[in-house]
Amino acid sequence: MQTLQVSSDPLPALRGWHPGEQAVQAIIHLPERVAITAIVDRLPEQHRIFHTTRLHFLPVTTLDQQGRPWASILCSNDGTPGFISSPTDALLMVKARLWPGDPIIQNCSVPLHDGKPLFSGIGVEVSTRRRNKFAGRISSVSFRDLDVDFSFAVTQALGLCPKYINIRSIAPFRGASPRLIYERFQLGDEERLPDDVIAFIHAADTAYLATSYVAAKEDENIYPSRVGTNHRGGRPGFVRVKPSDGKTLVLPNYAGNRMMNSLGDIHITPVAGIVFPSYANGSILHLTGKAETLYGASARAVMPNMNIISTIYVTGFSFVENAIPLRETGPAERSPYSPPVCYLAEEKPPSTSYADITLSLIKTRVLDDTLITLTFESSRPVDIHPSQNCVLELTEFLRKRSHALLDWEEDESTVNDDCVRTWTISTLPTPDAPCILSITMRAIKGGLITPILYRLARSVDPQLTGEHIDVADLKVGARLRGVGGDLPVPEPLAACDGGRRLLWIAGGIGITPFLSLTRHVANLAARGFGVWDVTLVLSTREPEVMLGLIQEAFATMSSGKLDGRQSPLDLTFSIHVYSQRFKLPESFPPFVSLIPHEGRLDDNGALFGSVGAKSREPHICGPLPFVLNAMKSLQAAGVNPEHVKRERFTY
Repeated sequence: MQTLQVSSDPLPALRGWHPGEQAVQAIIHLPERVAITAIVDRLPEQHRIFHTTRLHFLPVTTLDQQGRPWASILCSNDGTPGFISSPTDALLMVKARLWPGDPIIQNCSVPLHDGKPLFSGIGVEVSTRRRNKFAGRISSVSFRDLDVDFSFAVTQALGLCPKYINIRSIAPFRGASPRLIYERFQLGDEERLPDDVIAFIHAADTAYLATSYVAAKEDENIYPSRVGTNHRGGRPGFVRVKPSDGKTLVLPNYAGNRMMNSLGDIHITPVAGIVFPSYANGSILHLTGKAETLYGASARAVMPNMNIISTIYVTGFSFVENAIPLRETGPAERSPYSPPVCYLAEEKPPSTSYADITLSLIKTRVLDDTLITLTFESSRPVDIHPSQNCVLELTEFLRKRSHALLDWEEDESTVNDDCVRTWTISTLPTPDAPCILSITMRAIKGGLITPILYRLARSVDPQLTGEHIDVADLKVGARLRGVGGDLPVPEPLAACDGGRRLLWIAGGIGITPFLSLTRHVANLAARGFGVWDVTLVLSTREPEVMLGLIQEAFATMSSGKLDGRQSPLDLTFSIHVYSQRFKLPESFPPFVSLIPHEGRLDDNGALFGSVGAKSREPHICGPLPFVLNAMKSLQAAGVNPEHVKRERFTY
């Protein structure tokens, strides 16, 4: 395997969001959620390992002679990983097999940036929903018929959230035999897309969007030109084609990482490309055209219920059957974040549509000046596993019911909010209460929905008793869009198999997935299933509240389940708390040890080395700075970063 080396000549980082990104963020009155420093000037080592060892395919963006962006998908000749190498942290090299009709064949020699064409890509592992993207320039390219070797100089790299990626298992397929069906790189104004192409779009649940930002001369030094590649996903048919002209694609904009890279590019340079791959039969559709983003009433006039949409008026396309040397090996698992398909105003929706489960708020509990727990009852039982999250739509609550219950007024910052939020489920439904679940959340300063929910909870408990207050009469509801979450649920292992050694690392509200996991492990141990050794590392400014929640997670271990014993024989649970000085609680079970630490978690691996992190299964949840610091400390303790399960939590 090729040795990964560190580049001695790093490229400069971005100086700020470019004018288009700034403009879009202002249009939708978006408070900053991600700092520009999240975009780094080289490939982190984890990205290099990911790109070079995990990827079966690589979506990329190139420009044609007219400046139109096209999206392509690069693969090896047989669909196996390993076709990408990374000699330095600023260089990716790709050996790929193309197919007739791929626009990259005609685009790769376009001289745009000092003679080196702009380029971008996004690595996506569809079986795990991991994705990382990069951008830069093509350093060199050489063709041998349809085999191509690329060298890409990387100037930007970013890890992304996986919200709308549909999970699927794919495998190399050696029977690919590309058949070019259409190649119309220039489409006339009066021409429509063929019916079979439109049907292909309406069946797709995955696409990759290609955009271009051409900097004004006065901005070039600060905000250099670039191209971008981003994932778009949803339920089959989430991208619509206008029946009236048969060539305008309409893409709903679902809430994502809030950087607005693609929309910002389109704001300045109104062109875009898109590629639709089929993992079922290997077909691929490339399109490009004129792009526009619509907001508010203008968007809803085209696609009702969507506050932001992008349109692509197609000016060129190609369609190739049996091209991609990959096939899915089973049905895809739909992302729980994906809303039902939104049809166009000029379309007639099908008579039946997906009916989301409704939730009714039945209890609230104020924990402190920012934290609350909300308990809901679902309209029917929901299958939820420990550490999973739920995606809720609260449109009815925000737009109507909250105004009847609280004195507040909407402003321009709320107009384009989709009222969809994701929270970890801290208390799961049980066999005795299959429709009851709880969510613990933090009211975010500058946020919209969480502060209103906090005010609601506070209004029914003005004395801050900390008790669960019955609020069923308030008639507050939500729609359940779905349930998801990437953290694995640990299954019991017997002593002869070594038992389970877990390491949970939580920053602040990142404790929430570990609350349901604690209940899960404790109940298994109480019933005599498995041998468990759990270390929880908690960094928090609210130690009493967080430890109180952990105490309650152990409360489900009734004395009856323990058969008269004081604690399970096969469970040890150590909690390391990093915080300011606090009073140690006295009511933890005897198998729990509590170790206080002042200050912050070290980054030199001292603690993780002392708890044997290398021999444990590490999971991290918390804000990005905390996750990065914990990862640095784990690596210092000798933990392979590829073995760490991570989720970013902000609220």
